[in-house]
Amino acid sequence: MELTPEEQEMAEGKHGKAAQKTMEILITLREIYGAKRLINVSSVQIAGVSYANLNEPGLEWLADMAKDGKVKSFTTLNPAGKSMAFF
Repeated sequence: MELTPEEQEMAEGKHGKAAQKTMEILITLREIYGAKRLINVSSVQIAGVSYANLNEPGLEWLADMAKDGKVKSFTTLNPAGKSMAFF
């Protein structure tokens, strides 16, 4: 994947652990989809941040990402409703 100098710095961890992990995920997705480069965006939406989806390991991951993570564009979360299924 072609990375800009700033993207390469993020991948190397020079912008913090959260940026490095994010770049790791994006580079893996690039391999899956065959993308050549990243594109600039003006906003993003984060899905799947409900306890029903994440459980404790997911909450630990989010807490770890929040330690030094900063958004670089306007970011929203999906509403985390209280729907539950009982079996």
